[in-house]
Amino acid sequence: MVRFFEISDILTKFGVASVLIVNTFFIFLTVFHVKRIVGTYRKMVLIFASMGIVFSASELIARPFVHNYNKGWVFFSLNTWLESYQNFLQFSLAVYASFYLSMVSLISVQFLFRYFTLINPKIAKKFSGRGIFIWSSYSIVSGGIYGGLVYLFGRPDDYSDEYMKYISCFKPHNNNLKFREEILQNYGLAVKGLPRLVMIPYVSFLFLPEVHSLFFQSVDRSIRWGNILFLVVGGVDMILQYIIIVYCGIRMHLVMRKEFSTSSTPNKKLQKQFFKALIIQTIVPTFLFVFPAAFVLLSPLFNIKMSLQTGWIYAALSLYPPIDTIAFMLLVSEYRKVTEELYKLIFPDEPHLPSGLSTTLPRN
Repeated sequence: MVRFFEISDILTKFGVASVLIVNTFFIFLTVFHVKRIVGTYRKMVLIFASMGIVFSASELIARPFVHNYNKGWVFFSLNTWLESYQNFLQFSLAVYASFYLSMVSLISVQFLFRYFTLINPKIAKKFSGRGIFIWSSYSIVSGGIYGGLVYLFGRPDDYSDEYMKYISCFKPHNNNLKFREEILQNYGLAVKGLPRLVMIPYVSFLFLPEVHSLFFQSVDRSIRWGNILFLVVGGVDMILQYIIIVYCGIRMHLVMRKEFSTSSTPNKKLQKQFFKALIIQTIVPTFLFVFPAAFVLLSPLFNIKMSLQTGWIYAALSLYPPIDTIAFMLLVSEYRKVTEELYKLIFPDEPHLPSGLSTTLPRN
């Protein structure tokens, strides 16, 4: 029987191949053929497309997967060709997490830029020149905070290893206490042999008196503050990007509806296309990844009894970069026109015959 995490490997490879083809084609069109996307916004879309390729490459290396079990989750790598380099794969998991939030941050920067282009062009000009370093650094730092926290506080420690060691000693019918067997049973892997990042935000009030005192002898008593800090700061980091996106999106919609309906604003059609493209860039990852990921990340706080292979989220996310790029090219009309012209050039409707030759067949 094929297990889902094995299917995710196929999806990941398909996603990497797709984004390499689609985003490379997009970069080619933007650099050599598209003329109406210029200046700072041109740099933004090129950087975003390039980040999509690097993001998919990091996924191919990290091979991330998650398993949620009751009050904890383990974020681990299914990479088999680098399995002897556990520390490197742990770091690659954090890099993968960083890249995703950096991409979301760059979307929020694009919203800010388009917003000021409509509202205050003088401020929009500050996004060029030295401003490029500032907004690109903002995206990198936002992702770095998220990935750095999960790497710093999610690395297996004495407590988490001892916790898994003790709960693995109990028989399978103790459903609350078999995290280690869950990994072994679902993936055929031993926990300690996995490159992993573990989040157990608090110490459970276990029902077994023989181990109850053990867990209250941990340094942090009942709360693992490092894990809590990751959940809080990482959540705030993500929410901040969405506050920027939602605010700028609403304001842009109101401005365009008011000004474009009463005046012949130059390039208003193109501005609307950019706005729609930004909306798609936000909605797709939100429903594809952010909402499901919020459940994965926060469910340990509520000690929900479950055992789920939640790593499907990352398999779905591998398809986001090519979907996003295709949507952008469909919404911005110049990309459609250029693509059609290239297609006709490569695959002409009728073969071009030398002058003087007739296509009429001779009669018998």
